[in-house]
Amino acid sequence: MATNKIIRFLSSSIYLDKVKRFAFSQVIQEIHFISQDIILARHLSKFKKFNLYYTVHDFVPHPAKLNFFQGLKHYYLRIRKDKYLMSQIKNLVTNSVSQLRALQKRYPDKNVRWHRMPTMLTNEILMGNEVVPELGEIEGYVLFFGRIEVYKGIEGLYREFINNPKLSKIILVIAGKGSLYFKRDKTKEANIVFINRFIKEKEVATLFKKAKLLVLPYHSATQSAITSLAYYFKKPVVGSAIEGLNESILHMETGLLYPPEQFDQLTSMIIRLYVDGHLYRKIETNLTTEQPIYDLFKLGDELAVIYQSHL
Repeated sequence: MATNKIIRFLSSSIYLDKVKRFAFSQVIQEIHFISQDIILARHLSKFKKFNLYYTVHDFVPHPAKLNFFQGLKHYYLRIRKDKYLMSQIKNLVTNSVSQLRALQKRYPDKNVRWHRMPTMLTNEILMGNEVVPELGEIEGYVLFFGRIEVYKGIEGLYREFINNPKLSKIILVIAGKGSLYFKRDKTKEANIVFINRFIKEKEVATLFKKAKLLVLPYHSATQSAITSLAYYFKKPVVGSAIEGLNESILHMETGLLYPPEQFDQLTSMIIRLYVDGHLYRKIETNLTTEQPIYDLFKLGDELAVIYQSHL
């Protein structure tokens, strides 16, 4: 993986040249860079003759648990370059309403636009049926899925499951790559399963199909596309009512929201979805009959409006 990153970094100019040549050959005037691309900052001058768009993912960087050298690397290779791209590109795009307001305030002279979050579903996920070996016959569990990061509140979720007797009969599955930054008590983990590795796309369907619900106990977020996976597989989401998540989790319709940092309330919401069959079926029905957030056609219309603003 490290070798691939080095090759990608050294080859970045070549790939961006290909983008530029293709745009010229197809008489394309607008180019939208949708990833938080640290490589683009070094080669932005290549695209002077185009109308550029840049998707801002994290206007305010998430807190991270890094050592001194990791912190320097994160600042110089990610945060500073991201700020540079925001300052240089006139058309900024975001998938978060709260972040839209923050960007408009910070850059009043720029064209700042919003469109809904794209789904995380891929053909690999849709067609995937690979067994997750760590699960065995386990099903009906609470699922945390995603990279392990400090800002995602995993430690508080873990503490609640090992200390609150109300959760002793419910299984928690924490699935995702990243450093487990908190101290564990393995003597109390009888109902907790760690799948601390990269989850292959072919495994995602199995992971979600066997789950009862998805939980997002984040401390901060600008948006989250993880909910698109839960909604596709008709699983309710329990998440903290912070800006970003409260845009993608509709309380009592697609899931339940609880006050941030109040993990006892998180427990109450989880238990409610286990014991209140009527509520669970109501949310399941909503997710079966409606896709109120991740609508591909509405997304296409919103992007068209953004790009046509220059025509």
